[in-house]
Amino acid sequence: MLNGIPSSPGVYMGAAVVEYSKVDINYNEVINDSEIEANISKFISASRELSDDYTAIISELDKTQPNIATILESNLMLINDDILKKDIISYIEKGYSAESAITLFYDQQRNFLLSTKDSILRERAFEIDNIKDRLLDIIWGRKGLFQVSKGDILVVRNITPSELIHYQSMGIAGLITEVGGLTSHCSILARSYEIPAVIGVKDACSKIKTGDTIIINGYAGVVIVNPNNEATSHYNLKKIIEKEHQDRLGQIRNLPSETKDGRYIKIMSNVDTMRDIDNTVKTKSDGVGLVRTESLILGLNTFPDEESQYVSYSQFADRAFPHAITFRAFDIGSDKFTSETNFHEDNPALGVRGIRFLLGREDVFKTQIRAILRASANKNVRFMLPMIINLPELKATLDLIEICKNELKAEGQMFDSRMPVGIMIETPAAAIISDILAKNCDFFSIGTNDLTQYVLASDRNNEHLSDSYDTLHPAVLRLIKITIDNAEDAGIDLSICGEIAGRFEATKLLVGMGVKSLSVSPSIQLNLKKNLRSMSYKNAKTFAKNVLKCETPEEVRQLISANHP
Repeated sequence: MLNGIPSSPGVYMGAAVVEYSKVDINYNEVINDSEIEANISKFISASRELSDDYTAIISELDKTQPNIATILESNLMLINDDILKKDIISYIEKGYSAESAITLFYDQQRNFLLSTKDSILRERAFEIDNIKDRLLDIIWGRKGLFQVSKGDILVVRNITPSELIHYQSMGIAGLITEVGGLTSHCSILARSYEIPAVIGVKDACSKIKTGDTIIINGYAGVVIVNPNNEATSHYNLKKIIEKEHQDRLGQIRNLPSETKDGRYIKIMSNVDTMRDIDNTVKTKSDGVGLVRTESLILGLNTFPDEESQYVSYSQFADRAFPHAITFRAFDIGSDKFTSETNFHEDNPALGVRGIRFLLGREDVFKTQIRAILRASANKNVRFMLPMIINLPELKATLDLIEICKNELKAEGQMFDSRMPVGIMIETPAAAIISDILAKNCDFFSIGTNDLTQYVLASDRNNEHLSDSYDTLHPAVLRLIKITIDNAEDAGIDLSICGEIAGRFEATKLLVGMGVKSLSVSPSIQLNLKKNLRSMSYKNAKTFAKNVLKCETPEEVRQLISANHP
């Protein structure tokens, strides 16, 4: 039995497919001058084959999922980038083998990205690692992990979004990783695809062999390798119980998401893809609380033009109609696009990112604002601003939106002149002055992931700080409560869209604190509704008051554990 972190719910038994062990490359390996041309040809041939692989995958994708296609296409651009190819060829011409040149170049790029604090850039580093490994697989004649069968359980050290997208299309039924975070794109995608996943399983790739029978429990974070009869019987019973549970959930699909004493709580969706939108319809979601628009540009070296953004946003809005859909403005750091910035930051998480980046690049920001306004014609679109810390930032953005409205009106374009504009509460500054901000916007959405890391000065992607990064820390909870009360006093909507919103054990606390809207992955919404319908709002308020008196995260957990239904 191996233990990890439950990342995506579900129980499944199947055959394991384990990634190849990485081969250490000697950077100092030297080739003869007579071997240079052959090694260059070897690299060019591998690049061409990998490009063909990606092109084939993209062509198989559902064309109603433009965000997914964009992620894969960004990798294809890297593979085919002539400047990057020339850099690798220059290493070969200096006497490095093709394998050494590829490894040296991509490791340098990866290490640079991993040294940043920007979570998007850090995840981008794994995309670069993936390209390197795929090129080496081709050179060494290895088939790579793209040869999986329907029903397999994938076991990897880490996995990129593009890999998971591909494996899901091939029919994998479970995922085990050695590293990763609950808030990573891959965890979010696994929950979206309803693939049971356990992450953070130490030495999984060495303790599990390809062909082993695996039981994966995405609820408990447990992996059983080559189960005995007793474990198999327990698994079969668990599957029966899970099916009965899902059947019961199906029965509450059409019931209101309200407490036993009639308090209605909106359940909204966090989405990245068109598939996510379709799932919100299946679960009878109350709308879309968050669309991460930066997925449109993940990995690109430029920004999409207004028309392509408009098409994408319109498809999302049309699919969500008549429910509301909330687009968050590009939440990116200044060094996300090195070709478009002329400076470097040692700590981009505390630098020019979010609204700071956008206000510094009005050309980029105006293009997105215009596209989102045009997509708002059916009056179900809301626009949300990331990383706000003061009133001048909010007012500057509102002024820019008015300029875009006047331009579109002069052009005869249709749009919602009263499109709601809200802000993410994800910094201590925004939470503390939320009474001021609430008077100047239409809604709040609390991003508990970033709020937690900024309040506690703990990088949420740093595995060494897992004990310090804690959303249930009393300081975080008190700032959430302040924001909820200020939104209530101002009469504006508020939702929780961070990781805590999907943690069933914290639902009672959030409801008791006054939250009226939770935005989570569609895959857990019916379970969340079941949880809501089992609690009393009156009791939840009393419970929340007691939790907010706690002095340590441990006390908070003890109370939550004792009161979890």
